[in-house]
Amino acid sequence: MTALIALVTTIGLALTLLTAAAPPAAAADLLSQGKPVTSSSTENASTPASAAVDGNTATRWSSTFSDPQWLRVDLGTTATISQVVLRWEAAYARAFQIQTSDNGTAWTTIYSTTTGTGGVQTLDVNGSGRYVRVNGTQRGTAYGYSLWEFQVYGSGGGTSPGNGIPDPTTASLEATNGPLTTATYTVPNPSGYGSGTVTYPTARGSYPGVVLMPGYQGTQQNLQWLAPRLASWGFVVINVGTNTLTDDPESRGRQITAAGTQLLALGNATGNPISGKLNGTLGATGHSMGGGGVMAALRDDARFRAGVPTAPYHPNANFSGVTEPTFFMTCQSDPVAHGNSYAVPWYNSMSQAEKLYIEVPGDHLCPMTGYGNKDKQGKWIVSFFSLWLRADTRFSPFLCGPAREADKNNTSLVTRWMDTCQF
Repeated sequence: MTALIALVTTIGLALTLLTAAAPPAAAADLLSQGKPVTSSSTENASTPASAAVDGNTATRWSSTFSDPQWLRVDLGTTATISQVVLRWEAAYARAFQIQTSDNGTAWTTIYSTTTGTGGVQTLDVNGSGRYVRVNGTQRGTAYGYSLWEFQVYGSGGGTSPGNGIPDPTTASLEATNGPLTTATYTVPNPSGYGSGTVTYPTARGSYPGVVLMPGYQGTQQNLQWLAPRLASWGFVVINVGTNTLTDDPESRGRQITAAGTQLLALGNATGNPISGKLNGTLGATGHSMGGGGVMAALRDDARFRAGVPTAPYHPNANFSGVTEPTFFMTCQSDPVAHGNSYAVPWYNSMSQAEKLYIEVPGDHLCPMTGYGNKDKQGKWIVSFFSLWLRADTRFSPFLCGPAREADKNNTSLVTRWMDTCQF
């Protein structure tokens, strides 16, 4: 009996020690990964805010070298927050708060410290909100703040930013306009590009930004058809006119970057109608040399998280290093930039990217205003950006599921289709 009592006591003590030593259980769901994110600043283009929620611990966000700085993620809907994990680079926060908000303006502090140690910090918290931010008030080094990953765990978060966007259907995606009312705004002083017209949702909320870039000898009219379609599905779209009509693809890539920079700056400024409407995520689409410019922007500017080059043209370019999701749309009878000459070799070389390739009937002008089947083209482009810029998986079936089959198998509509499904 004595031996049995001793054995039971030993087992009970071991279980107590194991329970005491176990780390807090992770919350049920990782809510922040791939969601829209913005920050008070970024050190440079290679360390964007989006890198802190991309699930890749080899990419990071870093701020400028000053106090205070913050990083904010939009969970899409109000969620219960139970744990936050901060994976700091060497530049960490000594003093910071974790804060939540329902509207992105009024903040509630659910965790605060003045003795942060950096490394990996797992914080058990208790709060709720649509927006969650880490607010750094004192740096731990002479550099800025830098996070490999900012992970928010909890329950009840949406799979999309919401903002009044209903479940998509084939009919609604093929309509000329989506569910949101839009308005336009002319950029008063374009910086680094020729001209800009912004089409944006008038509803409250913050949205991804998309840059539209025309081709050789092209103007904003080239892709004017696409701006209201995208904006009415929850994007802030800047339709760009180039510095000159003959700018080469590399120049157009730099102008895409410049337009994206100014679009984000307008969203962070006051006194204009798109103030507060940008969530920090960027994408781009372009035609011909503008499509080549999209590829250059994806290659060179880490802020751009997805691209749609249409009938893209860029001789002697190497885009094998592009890792962001890319949708190539080409024209079957294109004598200028046939898919076999440019888009297909790029598609095949991009081994680390999610990819979609759709070839449709028509010549080089098939993606431009007034040409091609805009109901189908609009559906595909809206779905692609919704999936990859807003992490809205409701749109995936139209590209990578049953809802795409009627398009993919219609030889009068699609002459070639390739993809990396399942996305």
